[in-house]
Amino acid sequence: MSLMLLASIAGCGPGAQQAFSEKSAPLPARSFAVQWAEDVQPVDDPITALHVADDFVFAYTRGGTSHVLARDTGQLLHIDPPQDGRLRLHPPVVLKERIVYPTTTYLEVFDFNGRYISHPSHIGDDTSKPFSQQLKYPIRSDAVGNGKNLLFFGADYPGGGRVVAADMTSPYVPEVWTLLQPGAGISAAPAVLKDVVFVADEQGRVEAASIESRAQLWTLPNGVFSAYAGVTGNLFADATGLYVAATDSKLYCIKTNDGRIKWQYNSGAPLHRGPTVTTDTVYQYVPGAGIAALDKAESTDPQRPNYLRQPRWIVGSARQFLAQDEQNAYLRTSNNTILAVNKQTGQTEFESKRSDLAHFATNTKDAMIYCATSGGRVFAVKPVLHAGGVGQIVFAPLVPRAREQVVSAR
Repeated sequence: MSLMLLASIAGCGPGAQQAFSEKSAPLPARSFAVQWAEDVQPVDDPITALHVADDFVFAYTRGGTSHVLARDTGQLLHIDPPQDGRLRLHPPVVLKERIVYPTTTYLEVFDFNGRYISHPSHIGDDTSKPFSQQLKYPIRSDAVGNGKNLLFFGADYPGGGRVVAADMTSPYVPEVWTLLQPGAGISAAPAVLKDVVFVADEQGRVEAASIESRAQLWTLPNGVFSAYAGVTGNLFADATGLYVAATDSKLYCIKTNDGRIKWQYNSGAPLHRGPTVTTDTVYQYVPGAGIAALDKAESTDPQRPNYLRQPRWIVGSARQFLAQDEQNAYLRTSNNTILAVNKQTGQTEFESKRSDLAHFATNTKDAMIYCATSGGRVFAVKPVLHAGGVGQIVFAPLVPRAREQVVSAR
């Protein structure tokens, strides 16, 4: 049953049981408060991943099911059991009133009411919206959609990886086209911007292709930008550029129109995960260093060259970006606590104390933090920046971390 700011939950020390109370409590500044909470899993089917997309929160379980919750209220809407979800379950993609789950060789589709949408078996079946597809090859990367009917992902073919453009409304062969990457797998999810799809492979080749014609769009040699090592982290593209993290230790911001470097950040370590990009900041996890925050905008400071971008700060204990607001960025630490850091300086403002958080979603839409306990309770948590009001305290304030744990480039 959902809880809407009904009870007080105090932070506990490591290994302790969480204390529950029936009473509401004043909300202190520099703390976290629960917006909603929901128990979603059977005891013998633990949560393995948490995702947020569109208007939904998805709690994946070890048994291969997806518990779909309303993002605003936490109401459990339905439980989806995609085929082969136990073996592999990529993050969901929302397309035209449908939820698509890429698994092994299946693209499993459910509607917003939890009804499974099978592949049509009769000519008169409705094919105006996406339906499930079975493929003849393994799905390798996460998928990205165009918001309508197309899905893009890396797949394993004989002779090399291919990027597949699949029409989820096709009753026969779903592949609109494929793009061969000779001798290289495609582990990074492509990125879509308007009518262009961007692709990277494990040899470090990055290219742009027309969604309509598959034609290469960059005039670089062979139409390809080449990193010095492979790309395995998911790509991201918006009006400011194409963001590519490579195992050559560099994060590239590439101009989408011609494939040339706009700026780059040399992290000093191979980058296997893609960046998280918000309206103003690029957050990149660097192995052995932590989360680095880089400006998206061009600097006017002559001491800070734009081409060789330097981070505003690096938080050494951070492992995942969770959310941000105008003042703070919210990060998951190596101890699975939630850390609020000043967006400009990286200095700790406050931190959660719960010891039972196990899974977190990345949210670039607003400041809400989505997390789940090891016991199967999913939370939407909001930061409390100013004292006032009464509600459910979910994480108590904590003394800020020492300043030497933050590396500032300013």
